[in-house]
Amino acid sequence: MPESVVVERDGEGADDVTVTPRATLRRYLTISWVLTIVLFTLVRLMVAKETLERYGLNIWVFGAIDLLTAVPYAIGVARVATSLVDRDTGAAGRWGITAAISFIAPYLYVAWAGKDAEFPVAVWWVLAILMAGFGGNAVWSVRRRVREGRARRLAAAVS
Repeated sequence: MPESVVVERDGEGADDVTVTPRATLRRYLTISWVLTIVLFTLVRLMVAKETLERYGLNIWVFGAIDLLTAVPYAIGVARVATSLVDRDTGAAGRWGITAAISFIAPYLYVAWAGKDAEFPVAVWWVLAILMAGFGGNAVWSVRRRVREGRARRLAAAVS
């Protein structure tokens, strides 16, 4: 159980759950990250709409997949970071798989639906660059958060 949640049992077997400021901060940051990713997904959908429709892809299917996977992707990325800060590699791995599947699902739809669309080579390159760029940004973001979280934990332990 994470250090930020303390469960104590009283004499009658009831649980008293105390949520520390650290758990509250993690929850706030996770919710903020989810909202940011969903907003980004909506903007990306509006930007990509015309291009996807031009090649015959169903924008509503793409949008549904993109929005439905945005939340598990965002939560997964946030939990990977917090799990690594806590040095819980098992949880980090499980959340990493969730984030990876959620990240790649919309792109897989474009590749699958576009297999008969005769995309120009440039479209495939743009798709690959977007995947590499957004994926690399997620990895960089997690690494930065882990370093910051571990530094805060170390500073709190020294104080």
